[in-house]
Formats: sequence, structure tokens, C-alpha cells
Amino acid sequence: MTLITGSALSQVVVYASILLLTRLFSAELFGIYILFSSATIILKPLATLQFEFAIVLPKKDKDAINLFAFSTLILILYCLLLLLIVSLFKTEILDFFNITVLSNFIYLLPLNVFLFGLIANFDYWNNRKDNFKAISKGMFLKSSSMSATQIATGFSSYNSLGLIPGMLIGHVLQIFYLLQLTYNKLQPLCKEVSLNRMLFLAKKYKDIPIFNSIINLTNNLSNELPVLLITKYFGLASSGIYGLAVKFMRAPIGVVQQSVNQVFFNKATKLYNDQGNLYALVLKTAKHLLIISLLIFTPLFILSYYLDFLFGEGWTDVGLYARILIPWLFFAFLSNPLNSLILILNKQKTMLVLDIALLIFRFLALFCGYYFYNDIIIALALFSMVGMIFNILIFIYLLQKSKEKNSAYQ
Repeated sequence: MTLITGSALSQVVVYASILLLTRLFSAELFGIYILFSSATIILKPLATLQFEFAIVLPKKDKDAINLFAFSTLILILYCLLLLLIVSLFKTEILDFFNITVLSNFIYLLPLNVFLFGLIANFDYWNNRKDNFKAISKGMFLKSSSMSATQIATGFSSYNSLGLIPGMLIGHVLQIFYLLQLTYNKLQPLCKEVSLNRMLFLAKKYKDIPIFNSIINLTNNLSNELPVLLITKYFGLASSGIYGLAVKFMRAPIGVVQQSVNQVFFNKATKLYNDQGNLYALVLKTAKHLLIISLLIFTPLFILSYYLDFLFGEGWTDVGLYARILIPWLFFAFLSNPLNSLILILNKQKTMLVLDIALLIFRFLALFCGYYFYNDIIIALALFSMVGMIFNILIFIYLLQKSKEKNSAYQ
């Protein structure tokens, strides 16, 4: 509830700002913002090799701080390499996606990935310490400062800069807040940090970067694939409309989903370590999510018919896109919080195969919609259907594996 409160307030700010932002910025500028955000999400799993997940796992804080330091070190090196790649292949990247208008912002991508990764490290440290208020307040600070900056930019003479500067400012302020809040507690532990201990723990939790980072990379790539392909096949304006539809749908979903993800991972890890009833926790979480999903998706479906009135002229297709995506988002809402079981039960190999298959089928769905029909509606319908089927399969698989683990204990 602590996380949900902070996340809910954050999303209220986001929803309120969207009503203004759609009137201040064109669909093309939204498309640039959505593409920039998607690129950040896709690149982030490799930025830390997902070692932030490991911060929660050790029993001793001295091991957790070494994992925190190791994750941050990898993040710095990765972002420097990313900056080099962007500098060398800027023209080729922009030409491939037909996004030369993004040329002024592409150098900011490594910075945004760094900020995104560092926030994840702090969030999982606070998760470990059950300091959910810090995570909650950090989310609200980011959303409010980001939205305020974007609105101010829209009204100013710098309107052409779009929405990306506001995102960066939101991330920077969130990091300063989290750093200020945790510095006094982290500082005494810094003397425990050593390269040898970092390497030892990296080896101990080697399955996380080997499998989990690839799983998250393929999963994020398949989720963000529509933004990349819609931009390439149908243009930035269509990408902006799709991005706004997803943002509209995911905002209230994210209020619960992100909060449940954090708490479920915390509780499931402790139950697994103590050989508790993991299956009961999974069932309880799934039942609660099913009830909550009906309370969220029913009003969202109704509201989708009135989005052209809310967002203004030029956004008439947002509601249609949103309704097409509901089957995928509904089942993703039910299965996503349980995905931390992949790490806890060490099922990364199986999930990697499933995620690669999902990526392939999603690409085929979007490509077929473009190649055979040249119709974005058909492409999105096929994409949504594939996502729905795979999320059902993943949910059933994780439910069964948690039951088997319980039987093994008994």
C-alpha cells in the first residue's frame, strides 16, 4: 500500500499533465519521446547485467553493498561504451529508423540509461531494507518534476526541444533524493567494498547476468518492438499515437504492478529462503490481481471511447489503439508480478527460450501486418494476440513450478 500510494500519486500527475502535453506538442514530438524512452528500456538490462536484483538476495549487508557497487561499476563502463557506439554509428542508426529528427537527442541516450540504471540500484537497496517509502516518494518526485518541466517547456519558446529534457530532469532529481536519503546508511558500509569480494559475489550470482539480463533484454525488446517497427514502417506520428495509447493504459496498471512486483519479490525471496509456502503466496497474489484488474480495465475500456475529447484534435486513434491492446495488457498485468519467480526458482534457461520465442512471434505479427496488409490496426491486433497467449502460458508455468517447489519441501 505504501508503494501503491506513491505510485498512484505519480500517475495522477502524469495523467493530468498528458491533458496539457497533447495540446502543447505534436504527435511527431511525442513519437521522438516514445522512441527515446523505448530505447532506454531496451538498453537498460545490459547496463547493470541485472545485478540490482541480486542486491536483495544476500543475508549480509556487506555482500549487498558489494553487489550495489559492482552493479554501479558495470553501469558506468556500459554507458561509456554506449556513448562511443552512438558517436561512431550515429548516422547509420538514424538512417535505419528514418529518424534524423532525433539527431540532436541521441547523445543523451547513454546519460538516460545511466540515470535509469542507477535509480534501479537504489530502489532495490531500499527494497532490501524494506524502505518502501523512499521508493514511493522517489517515484512521485520524478513524475511531478518531469511533468512540470515538460509543461514549462511546452509553453516556452523552447517548445521544439520536446519532452526528453523533462524526463532527464525527473530522473536526476529522483537520484538526488534517493542518494540523500540513503547516503548516511550506505556510507559506513563502503569500507566493506572490495574488488575481490565484488568478483566473488558476481561469480556466485552468475546466472543473473547470464540468463536474467538476456531474458529482460528480449522481454523489453519484444514489448518495445512496436515503437521501433511502427516508427520505421508507419512514421513518428503513428508511433506517438501508439505510445500515448500504451501510456494511457499502463499508467493505472503501473500503479499496482510496479508496487506488487517489488513487494512480491521481497516476500517470495524470504519464503523461499525459509522454505515457506511459496505456492500459497502466488495464489493469493494472483487472486488479488484478478480482482484489481477488473476494477482497472473496465473503466479504462469505457474511457477509451472519449480520449479524442480528453487529448484534443489529432489524437482520435488513441482510444482505438488502446482497445486493441487490452487483451495483451490484461494478461500481462496478471503474470508480470510473478516473473521474479524466474530468478528465485532459477528457471532462467526455460524463460529465456520462451522470451526468444515471444520476440520472434511479435516481430512476425507486426511484420505481417505491415507487409501483407500495410495496416497498423491489423499489425497491432496480431501483436496483442501474441502477447496475450504467451502471458497466459508463462502464468501457468510459474504457478506450476511454485506448486512443485512446495511439494518438494513437504
